[in-house]
Amino acid sequence: MKIMKELQLKVNGENKLIYFGVPNSEDEILDMHKLRYEIYSKKDYIDKERFKDGIEKDEYDLDKKSHYFIAKIEDRIIGSVRLIRDYYLPTEKDFKFEEPEEMKNIPRELRGEAGRLVITPYSKEVYLPRNIILLFLIDCLLEFSMENNIAGGYSFVKSILLSKLNKLKMPIHIIKNYVQDYQKDGVLYKYFNQEDDQVIPVYIFTNEVKKYLNGLVDNRKMFEKISEKK
Repeated sequence: MKIMKELQLKVNGENKLIYFGVPNSEDEILDMHKLRYEIYSKKDYIDKERFKDGIEKDEYDLDKKSHYFIAKIEDRIIGSVRLIRDYYLPTEKDFKFEEPEEMKNIPRELRGEAGRLVITPYSKEVYLPRNIILLFLIDCLLEFSMENNIAGGYSFVKSILLSKLNKLKMPIHIIKNYVQDYQKDGVLYKYFNQEDDQVIPVYIFTNEVKKYLNGLVDNRKMFEKISEKK
C-alpha cells in the first residue's frame, strides 16, 4: 500500500501500528472487496446470492470511478472507504431532493462522493477504537480530495452512524427534504430498506471537515504528532 498516515496505539500494554493509505496491489484491492462483502453480508445489507464469489462490487468499482483508502494492521485490512468521481453522484441518483444552495457553488467536476465505509474488529481479545480508525480513513480521503481539487460532495449514511458522527461534532450537513428513490434491482436495496436504521443523504465541504480533523490530530491530549504522516 501507499502509506499516507501511520498511527501507533498502545493496546493491552502492547504497541500496535495501523497504516492508512491507498491499496496499490491487486491482492490488497481484492481483500478490500472481500472485507466489504463480509461486513455487508453480516449486516444483511446485500443479497448474498448476488455475490457468490464473496466479493462485493458495484458499477462504480467495475467502471473504475472509485479511489480507495484502507486501514491495515499486520498485513490485514481492517477498514476501507472509497471516493467516487462521476458527473452524477450516487446520492443524486438514489434520492430526490432540491440541491442545497451551497453545493451549487461547486462545479460538478470538483465534486466527489464518499461511501462503502467499513471497519472490522481486530480480534475478540484486542480492542481497537473504531471511531479513531474511521476518522483517519476519512482524513486520507479528504487529503486526496484536497490534492485533487475536490471541494465537496455528497454521501448517504445510516442513521445510527450519523448519530455517532454528530456526537463527534463532525461538520456534516443533512439534506432534510428528500425522497428515497433507490431501485429494487440495486445492489444495496436491503441496505436502503431497513426500517430500524434508515439511510440519510448528506453533503460535506472538504476544507470544513479537514479543518475539524486537523484540530483533533493536533490535540495533544489525544495524540502525539511525530510528523505530518506519523
